Order: sequence, then C-alpha cells, then structure tokens
Amino acid sequence: IPQTKRMPKDPYKIKEVPQIPAGGSVILTIDREIQAMVEYQLQDAIKKNEAESGTILVMNPRNGEILAMASQPRINPNIYWKYEKELEEKSKIPYNRAISQSYEPGSVFKPLTMAAALDLGAVTPDTIFNDPGIFRYGGVLIYNWDRRAYGQQNMIGCLQHSLNVCLSWVATQVGAENFYRYLQSFGIGRRTNIDLGYELAYPLYTPADEGRWYPADLVTNSFGQGLSVTPIQLATAISAIANDGKMMKPHVVKAILDNGQQTEVNPQVESIPIKPETAHTLSEMLATSLEQEASTALVPGYRMAGKTGTAQVPTESGYSPNETNASFVGW
Repeated sequence: IPQTKRMPKDPYKIKEVPQIPAGGSVILTIDREIQAMVEYQLQDAIKKNEAESGTILVMNPRNGEILAMASQPRINPNIYWKYEKELEEKSKIPYNRAISQSYEPGSVFKPLTMAAALDLGAVTPDTIFNDPGIFRYGGVLIYNWDRRAYGQQNMIGCLQHSLNVCLSWVATQVGAENFYRYLQSFGIGRRTNIDLGYELAYPLYTPADEGRWYPADLVTNSFGQGLSVTPIQLATAISAIANDGKMMKPHVVKAILDNGQQTEVNPQVESIPIKPETAHTLSEMLATSLEQEASTALVPGYRMAGKTGTAQVPTESGYSPNETNASFVGW
C-alpha cells in the first residue's frame, strides 16, 4: 500500500527515519580496473593537451556492455558544495559528455561512409581515385585537411591520408538516398536508449527535410561535418564494424538483484547495418591504414583497426579557427 512520509530537509531536525523496504540492487557492466585506468589516462591527456574537456568510452561490441565511461571535468560528490558558483553559470556545470554532448565528429565518421560504399558495391578496397585536391559538388568546394592533392589512391590510401575529397566522391557514388539510409541504420540521428538519463540526440537531416538539407550536405556529411553525434552514438555505430555488422544496444546494467534472485540483462541487436563481409573488409582496411602510417595508436602484440579525427568546432559565424575536437575510434 502506498504511503507518504514527510521529513524536514535539515538533517539535524530529523527525529526518526522511516523504515523503507529495500529495493533491488544493480550489477553494472563497468569494469573497475578499466574505469580507473581510463580516468587516469583521460586526466593526463587533458592536462598534456591543455584541453577543455575529454571523454573516453570502452564498449564490448559483441554484447553492448559499457566497460568504462569517463568524462571530465567531472563533479566530485565528496565536495558537492564547491559547485555552487558553477551552478549559477549553467555552461560550466560538469556533466556526462559521453551521452549528453553532441559535436561534429569529423574524420572518425569516415568509416561509416566507407562502410555504406563497400556494402553497396559502389567501391572496393582496390578502387582507384585520382585526388586533385579539390572536389566540386552542390555548389561547394571540398578540400583536403592540408589543402594538398594526393594523386592516385586506392580506398585504403583515402582512409590512411584521411582525404575529404576522396570520401566526398565516395558519397556521391553511394547516392544521397542510400547514404542516409545507411546512416539511419547505424543509429545516427536518434538516441541509443542506453539505460542512463539525459541522453541527447541531434536530428539527422536528409533529402526529405526540405529547407534543412541541401545537396552540399551529402559531401560535407561524408567526412563528419555538418552533422552532430554524441560519443555513445558514434561508439555504438562503429561497434557494428567490429561485430560482424551487428549493432548492439549499449547498456551499463548487467543484472538486477531482487529478493535473492538475479535477473540478467539480455544483449539486444539494434540493427544490422552492413553485411559481415563488409565489416571484415573495412576492419582489414583500417588496420592496414594504421600500420602504413605507423600510427601512435598501434599496440605491440595486437592488431589494431581504427580512425583518427580532428574536427572543426562550429560557431555562429562558421567554424572556429583556433579550436578543434580531436578523437579516435579503434578496436
């Protein structure tokens, strides 16, 4: 039977604490050792790079379990009273950026564009693109990040050198209708519905959104510009490439303990955006591209696949000339 109990907010005025039946307990997917390591690494990276903030997600692509989720700056609940001044300036309140901050991802988005092209058969790893350093489409000019022309490149070279011009061309080979169908299948533009509060989702505009989408968006979106994702959205989408093409729903609750019984949370397949063969081919391409550039992401004793990204930060008048979002996705 529901009951109402009233207690004073001042703990010194509480005379007795009402007896409340114990609720269920949750077992989390978080691995304490990985979480601690990630927190220290993130703190060190922010300090070294003099960054405003940082986020790291470690996810098991096979079942969607979040093994670590770190976001800094963060609130220390042991000294909560020190945040009173920050609460007055809402923009400075520390929060979980992994699920509540959207940003333009930049080049870490390129594997999704390449995945769509490979899956459709629009390109193969050996497809040659002659990069002139500029690409005209939809009334805009696309340049590479360093304004250079790279000449003849296969698709591995396009990923290795992170060529905006090449990925723009790849997107036109896929076509707008197919491109956005794949992005929606990867979960871009909608919440992952992770079991945490305040998840943000920025809408993905498609050719169906008249007045909000323009042909130029096809090419800028191909390299992660002009659209927004959250870290959890991107990690979930990329995990499909590491999991034979299956995209799993992310979750932090592993099991619930109630009345002496343990109920496991079953993994859920969100979608299957690409074929297993596509996922394997793309993983191999991204592993080769890291090896060929002798990336600092390489780990002795392991074969790594991944993609770096340095995204421009949008402002009211265009893009900031001094700020970037640096990121990496890898498996």
